[in-house]
Amino acid sequence: MSDREIVNRLIANDERMISEFFFVHCRGTLTYIGKYYFKERQFEPEELIGDFYEYLSADDWHKLKIFKFTCSLNSYITIIASRYFQRKHDRDDMTLDEGIRFNDGETLSADSSVFVMEDVNKIMKNMPPLDKFLLQRILIDGEKPGNILLEAKEFMEHEGTFNTAATNDKQFAGYVYTRYNRAKKNVMKQMEMLGYGK
Repeated sequence: MSDREIVNRLIANDERMISEFFFVHCRGTLTYIGKYYFKERQFEPEELIGDFYEYLSADDWHKLKIFKFTCSLNSYITIIASRYFQRKHDRDDMTLDEGIRFNDGETLSADSSVFVMEDVNKIMKNMPPLDKFLLQRILIDGEKPGNILLEAKEFMEHEGTFNTAATNDKQFAGYVYTRYNRAKKNVMKQMEMLGYGK
């Protein structure tokens, strides 16, 4: 498959291609780059890859849409990933689980966090069951995604939604990380609409 075909399928949000490209094809490269910049922190490969997937897919895959194919897709991804992980290392990224901030930059107090969680729960109430499950176990309960894979598989089988196109454990882990990152991004957008994090 050509680089252009891969890019087109990624931009079309083809879940099989996303899982194959990020968590199989680019796994070694992204893991190496991520761990190079975060030597002092213990990240699972899927966690690094999931973060980069979230970054690259932002703004409807803008960074892939502007790719001119003047070099190989692998080279392009390597350059973008190196810049991303270096910037990520050099600054504190604001994420929901690291503390939501008001406009004045102050972190919410423990008392205020009760109201934040009420808003988060209202948003999650209308999300698909699997997204709610992943957000609850990872974002709220603080579990590492890699530690709940079996639990996630059992949940999906019980819900009758086990249709991931994953053919092995690595691809399934990739699906879980991808699905979680999408759900978290959705929550973040809706929280921003409520006035958080601006």
